[in-house]
Amino acid sequence: MEQKKRVPKRRFKGFVDEWEERILEDLGRFGKTYSYSRAKEGVGDYYHIHYGDIHKRYDGVIKKTTKIPSLKVEGNYETLNNGDIVLADASEDYMDLGKTVVIEEANKRKIIAGLHTFKFTPNEYLNSLFYLYYSQSSLFKKFSYKTGTGISVFGISKENINKMKLKIPSYLEQQKIGDFFKKLDDMITIQQRKLEKTKALKSAYLAEMFPAEGERLPKRRFAGFTGEWRVKKIGKLMNVTSVKRIHQSDWREEGVRFLRARDIVAYSKNEQPTDLLYISKEKYKEYTRLSGKVSKGDLLVTGVGTIGVPFLIENENQIYFKDGNIIWFKNHKKIDGYFLYYSFKTKVIQNYIHNIAGIGTVGTYTIENGKQTPIYLPSLNEQQKIGDFFKKLDDMITNHHRKLEKLQALKQAYLHEMFV
Repeated sequence: MEQKKRVPKRRFKGFVDEWEERILEDLGRFGKTYSYSRAKEGVGDYYHIHYGDIHKRYDGVIKKTTKIPSLKVEGNYETLNNGDIVLADASEDYMDLGKTVVIEEANKRKIIAGLHTFKFTPNEYLNSLFYLYYSQSSLFKKFSYKTGTGISVFGISKENINKMKLKIPSYLEQQKIGDFFKKLDDMITIQQRKLEKTKALKSAYLAEMFPAEGERLPKRRFAGFTGEWRVKKIGKLMNVTSVKRIHQSDWREEGVRFLRARDIVAYSKNEQPTDLLYISKEKYKEYTRLSGKVSKGDLLVTGVGTIGVPFLIENENQIYFKDGNIIWFKNHKKIDGYFLYYSFKTKVIQNYIHNIAGIGTVGTYTIENGKQTPIYLPSLNEQQKIGDFFKKLDDMITNHHRKLEKLQALKQAYLHEMFV
């Protein structure tokens, strides 16, 4: 049988040679690390890369702008240089084991590799960025063992990782691959910042364009609108209720969409539930004759689990939901739908919901709580302006989120195709 060639599915033009299998100890050397924990952090002359921060804080490359905890230590220590690799040698999650960061633009800072990390300095046969992205691919093979007492913690020994086999091309091809993924990561970072900036902008506007508790005027307002907002209990404006109970035996794989509280929470995070549920059209017709049908502009709010998460009905599509877990605000155009939805995003209503939910193990937001929920109301025209403004912001957030997901999916596809 002919041996399969060691070449990736996708490759830069001009490179045709097979990749070579090497072990890590032939591609560089390990340096000394220092077991300083977070308890030692503070203002000092050295900077410290902790294994926990590799897992949670860093995106793969330590730049001159990257915030790193400082240490006050005595003596001279082996510091990290540009191109050095730091690996996390312990984790509670096997998939995080061996997670890597590369030092780039150290900018004269004295950075040391600390608790549960390895420092590795590549030689002329291994490009740091190539190794970084190779370690993120599904082809990267981990050597591990379980360590610790009581809690199962995965660890990796220097002896094992030294013998780890890598398939590598020429240094020039490694460099091209590393630079390619670095640029892709930079694009992902820029998109993440756009997303977070727009989310922060929305939070700021929510705080300023709705009155604070006990006040009747917002800090920020569209031109031409004056006068105090009025405060009403929602139950005085519309019917607050739920629907007739659907049993699990009535769930179907197709038909009329059946919404649960956790589905609403997923949608609020720009996520799509993977296990969609439905009920039959016959059951929908039977039950809506008793409970009524949701209409455009109505609001559904989670009452259990993650409570107080709103979901606006934006069209006349057929939909049913889980009683008790979701509260139904039958708006009937009493309030602009988007204004009602974003009112439930404000601190005034969210604070009310969480204060009224109780201090038990599981807080609940009930129909009676819903009726007593306070809402601040300007004129209908101003409601519409505010609702449209926040809807456009949310559309921007959704757009940024989709672009980010596409870039992340693109990176994963390339990670799968550009390594052996």
